[in-house]
Formats: sequence, C-alpha cells, structure tokens
Amino acid sequence: MGYKNHSYRKFVASAATATVVASAVTPAFAALPFTDVSGRYTEAVEYLVDNQITNGISKTQFGTNLTIKRVDAAVMIAKALELDTTNAPNAGFTDLPDRAVPYVNALKAAGIVNGKTATTFGSNQDITRGELAIILSRAYDLKGDVDNLKFTDVSDRYDEAVAALVDNGLTTGKTATSFGTNDPVKRGEMAIFLYRTPIDIEEPAVKSVKPQNAKQITVTFNTELNKDTLAASLFTLNNTAASKAVLSEDGKTVLLTFDGGAEVKDGVLVVNPIAIKADTAIKTAKYTSVFTYEDTVKPFVTGTSYSNGVITLTFSEELSEAPAVIRVDGTPVAAGDVKLNTSDKTKVEITKTLDAGDSASLYVAGAADASAAKHEMDLYNGSVSAPTTDTNKPHVTGVEVTGQNTAKVTVSEAITQGTVKATLQQGADQTAVTLVKDTTDASGKTYNLTVAGDLFSEDSTSETFTLYIAKDAMSDLSGLKNDLFQAALTFVKDAQAPVLASSKVTEGNKALSFTFDEAVTMSGSLSAIDIRNADGVKFTAKGGTLSEDKKTYTVKITDADAAIAAGTYTVSFPSSYFADAYGNKTAAIKDTFTIGETTSTDTVKPEASVTTAGTNTFKVTFNEEVTSSALTLSNYRLDGTALPAGTDIYFTDSTKKAVMIELPEGAINIGDQSTGAPAVLNVAAAADKAGNVMTAANFVVTVKDNTPAVVMDVKTVGTAVVVTFSEAVKVEGATAESAIDANDVFDIKVGSTTAEAGTVTVVSGNEKQVQFNLASSPASAPTVAIKDAQTALKDANGVTVK
Repeated sequence: MGYKNHSYRKFVASAATATVVASAVTPAFAALPFTDVSGRYTEAVEYLVDNQITNGISKTQFGTNLTIKRVDAAVMIAKALELDTTNAPNAGFTDLPDRAVPYVNALKAAGIVNGKTATTFGSNQDITRGELAIILSRAYDLKGDVDNLKFTDVSDRYDEAVAALVDNGLTTGKTATSFGTNDPVKRGEMAIFLYRTPIDIEEPAVKSVKPQNAKQITVTFNTELNKDTLAASLFTLNNTAASKAVLSEDGKTVLLTFDGGAEVKDGVLVVNPIAIKADTAIKTAKYTSVFTYEDTVKPFVTGTSYSNGVITLTFSEELSEAPAVIRVDGTPVAAGDVKLNTSDKTKVEITKTLDAGDSASLYVAGAADASAAKHEMDLYNGSVSAPTTDTNKPHVTGVEVTGQNTAKVTVSEAITQGTVKATLQQGADQTAVTLVKDTTDASGKTYNLTVAGDLFSEDSTSETFTLYIAKDAMSDLSGLKNDLFQAALTFVKDAQAPVLASSKVTEGNKALSFTFDEAVTMSGSLSAIDIRNADGVKFTAKGGTLSEDKKTYTVKITDADAAIAAGTYTVSFPSSYFADAYGNKTAAIKDTFTIGETTSTDTVKPEASVTTAGTNTFKVTFNEEVTSSALTLSNYRLDGTALPAGTDIYFTDSTKKAVMIELPEGAINIGDQSTGAPAVLNVAAAADKAGNVMTAANFVVTVKDNTPAVVMDVKTVGTAVVVTFSEAVKVEGATAESAIDANDVFDIKVGSTTAEAGTVTVVSGNEKQVQFNLASSPASAPTVAIKDAQTALKDANGVTVK
C-alpha cells in the first residue's frame, strides 16, 4: 500500500529503495559554523547547507541579513529543484557569470524565470519579495486564493503568487497588512522560503544508517514511528537481533544496541517493516544495508550526577574498562570504590559522600570503550553537584572545564532560558559572565561558558575562580526556579604546542595525513612543505585540507584523484607551520611514509611501554631504537599538562631503546609515601631511525607527593601561636602519653632569643593550622621557622614539612 503525505521540508527528503549497498557509512551532518545564524533561521540554513544548495559568504558567516542577487537566488532554486542543468538550451542572457549559466538556463527552459530583457537577466540586481513569490509559485506549482489576501501593497501582477505562498504556509508577510512586495530579499529570508516549500513524501522508509560506536547504530526514518509496536527484534545485524532499540523523542530515530558489536566488514543490517505513528496499518519498506565499520571514536563523559553516596559518570558509549584514574576534589579514589555498572556499561559509579548542595571537582582518565581497538578517553576535568533537598527544581549537575577560558555547564533538565547570567569571583574581584545554550545538544541541558580577556597573570599557569549562578536565574517548563549554585573552576593556561599524534597514508594511497592531539590552524603556505622521495626528488604539495574537527591535516602531492607512486617519502613542515587556538606553535616536523613496494625494511611505527621505576621516575621502553625525538619533553604529558621545568630525561644506554624520566622536587602534590596515586603519562611523537612516528598512547603510572607544605602565616595572641600552612598537615607520633614539643619542630625566636614553647597540635576543624603556647607572653611578635632536621610535622601524604 502506498503512503503519500503532503508535508513540509522539515528534513532532507531522500528516495528510499528496497536495498541500499554501501561500502562505508558517512558521518551525520555537522553543526553549523556560522556565527550569524540563530533562532528561526537555523533549521532553514542547515537544510540549504546539508543539501549543498548554498554555503556561507565565508567560513563563519552565512550573510543572514545581506540582500541576495537575482543570479544567486536562481542558482539556489535550481539546486533545490534538482533540475537538469546539463541539457537545457541556452537562455540567451549575456550578463550571467559562468557559474550560473547552466542553472538559469534550466530555470528558463522549465518556464520558471524570465529575464529583465531578452538578453539580460538582471544578475546583479537584488531580487524582490514580489519577484521571488512569482518564481517560487511557478517552481512548486503553488496555488492560492487572492480573496484571502489582507496586504495593501500587492498589485495584480503579484497577487496570485503571493496568495499561493501565504496559503501554502511559506510566509505571513512583513506585517498583517504589508507583504513587502518591493523589498529586497535577504539571504536568511531566502533560506526560510526554500525550507518551507512543500514536498511529497511517497513512502515511509529508512533515511540513514550511522554506526555510533563499537556496539550501537542509529537508524533514522523519514517519518515518525509507532513506539508501541517498535521492537529490537525488527532489527538484525548479520542475522543477530539487536539487544535494545530506543526511539528518540521526535519518533524518527532508533538507537540500536548489539551486544555482539557493530564493528563489521561487509555486515548486513536488516530493518524489517515498522508501523508508523500516523497509521499503524502502514509500515516502512523493508531496508537492507551492507556496510563496513571500524570504531575510531573515543568515549567521553556526557554527564555527571550524585545520589545517595554515589557519583555516577555517564559516558557516550559502553566501556570495556572503568577509568584507571579518578580524583574527587584532588583526592585519588581507591580502585575498590569505582565500579562499572554491569547492567549499563555506559555508567561508572564512584562511592563518595557529598553534602546536599555541594559541588566537587572531578578528574577522570583511563576508561576504554568496547571497540576492538579499545579506544581510551581523553582526560576529563569537570565537576559534580549534589542536588539540594528539592530535586524537582532545575539545578546544575556538572561543570567541565573544556579549555583555558571555556567550560561546559550541564543542568538537570531543559530550562526556558537561552542564556543564563552568572558570576565568576576570584578574591574580591567579580566578573559577569553568560552561559549560552548549546544548540547542538538536543536535550537542551548543556550551556557553554566562554570567559573573555586574559585570565592569567604574567607568570601564572592556572587560575581558580568560583562560579556563581544566582537563585531564580533558571526556570524549568513548570516554572520552578533554581537555588543558588556555586562551584570552583580552575582554568589551566595552554602553553603547550600541538603534538603530532599519528600519521598515515590515506585510503588508496592518494594523500598523506597528519593528526595532532588538538585542533590546529595553518600559518604557512603549501610551498613551505618540503616533500622528497628516497632518491632526493622534490615534490610540490598540490593541496592541503583540514578535517572538520581541525585535528587532521591532509596533504596531496598528486593531481586530481591519482594515487601516489610506490616509494618512501619524507615530509617536512617548518617550525610555526601549525598553531593551536591559543597561538602555541609547533616546532619543525619531519615524518616518513612508505607507500607500496619499497626497498626499505622498516615501515612499522615504534611502540612504547611504561613502568614506574622509582619515586616519580618513569621508564619508557620502546620496542626498537628511537631518535632523540624521544628526549623532547614536549612529547610527554602528565595528567594532560606539560612536564615541569627541571625534569630530567635521558636514554638509559647506547641502544636508545629506553628513556628515563625523573620529575623534580615540588612537581607532585598527590599520592602518599607508601602506595602513591595513579596518574596518566601520555607518550607521543617519538620516531625510529627510519622516521616512523609512534601513535600517541596513555599509560598509568604511580606518583607520590614530593611537594612539602610551607608556612603561609603566623599569628600570635597572648602566648598562643597559630601557624598556617599551604595544605593540610599532621603531627606524626603524637599521642596522649607522648606529645611533640613545638621546639623540636620549629625554630622559635623572640628577637634573637629562642623562646620556649609547649606541645604542638593540629587546630580542630582546620587541618592546615597547628598551634602551641609560649612559656610566657613575648615582648614582640615571635618568628617561627621549620627546623631542617624535624620529622614530626608532615603533610597528609607523609611528606616532611620543610
């Protein structure tokens, strides 16, 4: 039974056939890059861009409020109609640019447009709303009743066309009485007109299939499905039914989970007929897709929550391993307090008690997904908030620092505000900031924070602020409003240049690609790239493209779609060719590729393993000899940050297969002196003698606190002295029977005379302070200094205070 629904262009219409065969599944549409598109224009512009009807006037501007020329409007309409632009006769217009000739010819042949004269189209004139009405009514065969028109500015020439647009829902006019017939059309208006043109959807069918990760696939339909008849058994991959099928809120997309995995080579996905929402007697056509998929996506944290003594991390996909490293408020969490939820492996549960309304910082690393490659997550720095007593109110569930001046705030439910006013406070200084709704998050729960200006003083590498969201700043759809929220945010200055994480020859040996550990921009020209083969022949870079996430730069050295000839090629980029978003520039980069048959016997990238060789000392062992690139400190990061100044790095012997890294004193402030704490060491960009560059990898190492607490303040009231330290301290060995004398810990002087004092104890309620009493009231304020040989006063991790 055929199903025909006269609808509007709320999605991209596609002709569905019974069987679709594909060698790969392409990515879903990307978010718009345009900064001048928002609100009512967003879906319309997405439609034009996704269907390649038009692009912006630049990489970041669509030109929403700019008027559109007749020639550009004609090209858009011809593309939207998918007219035959190759066989149409010449329209005879002499004022058309070459790019527009086939499109205007096609429109003229179809009887949709005429010129201003027999030989001129009026290419560079702005198209008016009246002219566009005539063209669109002809293009889409729209009809309307002129008796319904209320506009006073529509003449007889335009009334039928304008009535057709109004009756078919394409426009309501400029005002209740004015259509704006002679007004020029703006690009944003043009997008909306085309987006609203009616279409016929002949058969309910599968629109697209997209693997999400190693176990999940999304199937999108061109109509809403009946959720009551939807079942996982209707979907099979290689004859195995899905274990779970979840329908999206809009009723058109199904998220499938296959316990056996979705990574396949020439896998066969079958979607059996499914009843649609409009009429359960009508079902979608049976759909079969043959595709190959290898998961290359890292898992990431999508949300945090807290309930009844448990912090829950929700990931973007199922995990095979729980995070190896978790810290809450900077304190390492024991492995026994971390659990991967067995019934929902996208969730990790951390046993930790928080008070109602409290916010705690989170550091998470080392989780791996369920793919064959076991992709490891990027480091996560965020927060979790314990809800107040009334959990029905909208509240912040997590805050994640995403850059040196950016953060992501997640709320418990969708709220009505597109922006939320907030405050950042540091000391007595307050800065007004705005949280902006992330329109790419369909849940409506994500808001982005960007702090303007330079947050860092001259020598500062990190700055901590308190984020405040005032009471009643957020309201949900029921009118409930939030309580006051506050959380600490630490922004870390990015002073690290991008690091080459991996490189490869693209499919078909057609180009060379370089992937960095962060998004990059290029400041150099193609001519600055030096490409030579093993015979010393120099090649010219024919083109360079940056991937959508701006992490991978691909260089072509052949014309058109030709493959690169077999051989060994060395590619060199000069220093400063690449830079990150904060202006950190790369050093010179050299990489070697082997393509096809070659006389070279070494085409394999080196691999590394890491062990903890001593206190804050790590041994990186390679499976072959590597070059001095392995001694470049910037090729290593600990917990996502550059190794500190003073780090010693060296080859252990002349074989150059092992590198020792020794961190300096004062580099680490977590981990006790017995078992230490886990941390993540990233190793990247080390190359072997043949020029093969390793793929960046993370390794869990053990670190121990080697940063002693220092005296921050000394206050005296009468005979009582209180000493404040930079971190929590303890008096080791002190008991009721055996107290510790303050004079054994401190050098206490009044003037030049040593002052006698009693026992030293930690101040109740403040572990950063200790107190003792002098034998008599001092004539002047005493000076208090730590004795070099003292061993009783230590920080919480057992490091002796100095």
